[in-house]
Amino acid sequence: MKKRVILGMSGGMDSSMSAILLQRQGYEVIGATLQTHTEANDKNIVDAQNLAKSLQIEHHLIDCRNEFKKEVITYFADEYINGRTPNPCVYCNRTIKWKYLLDLALQLDCDHIATGHYVRVLKENKYFYIQKGMDPAKDQSYFLWNLSQDVLSKAIFPLGQLKKTEVRALASELGYQNIADKKESMGVCFLAGTDYRNYLKKLLTSDHPSLQPGPVIDSNNNVLGHHEGFPFYTIGQKRGIEGVANGQCVVSINPERRALITGKKSDLFTNQIHLHEYSLTTDKSLWQDREVFIRVRGLDSVPGYQGKIEINNNSLAVYFNEDVWAITPGQSIVFYQDDKLIGGGIS
Repeated sequence: MKKRVILGMSGGMDSSMSAILLQRQGYEVIGATLQTHTEANDKNIVDAQNLAKSLQIEHHLIDCRNEFKKEVITYFADEYINGRTPNPCVYCNRTIKWKYLLDLALQLDCDHIATGHYVRVLKENKYFYIQKGMDPAKDQSYFLWNLSQDVLSKAIFPLGQLKKTEVRALASELGYQNIADKKESMGVCFLAGTDYRNYLKKLLTSDHPSLQPGPVIDSNNNVLGHHEGFPFYTIGQKRGIEGVANGQCVVSINPERRALITGKKSDLFTNQIHLHEYSLTTDKSLWQDREVFIRVRGLDSVPGYQGKIEINNNSLAVYFNEDVWAITPGQSIVFYQDDKLIGGGIS
């Protein structure tokens, strides 16, 4: 019998090609598109439905807009209001995307759950792990550190062994030029390419307390100038801030005072941090008294660092082998052993 697989179909190139490849590999594919923040006639949703129809596969449109707004949008705004910088994609993976896909897989008696992420999955010593994808330029493992073993035990990733350029070329080769020509989606989905500051202004309205002007101060409490609303700034920022001189930048944000605190760039270097919200493999041999590779940001130019981790009471202590600049509250810090993701947490 064919193994049944639930596939998250966004309508983009990656999930579309995942549907095609899974079907060619002999799986019984059932498509599922999550309607998170758009109308049902959104082009991506329609594209997913049309592809499912052309492949003659069952397709489900799941309207989860209310829960997405309640969970992800609220989290996104609350983090900025509290002077932190959110990772909405990481948060959505756990609370919305994989939760709904797992529920549907159990409901429809499916063996697997698939997505178009450029990662792989590995079973080792009874545990399941996310592995980096074969395309280093597109590896998305950083965003999946908080998935449970229940999810990972069912997960498969058809594109994990491929490079993005290979997937695009394969789409063209198989006669799906419309899929090969799809533009790559970038950034946070519900921002739709707009600046998050404009999104917050519409979401919170202009009279929200956090969006009111506040002081820019130095470490001695001297007022240097004023800003337009502290959620519009981030740790390490130096441009576009009144009163900030050369060599100075934002070193912290005080939401209670609606204040940006400035200091020297060197003030933001650290070689350790404690995480109170984290997930870590129970196989201690992968991290106890061993060096691990640490990523402090996702798909950008920051290469990552070597260091060690250990559990202290209810927190996870992270010790870097070198000073790391501008670790931003609210962002994910993710740990690897070679190409295997072994945990992560929120700074």
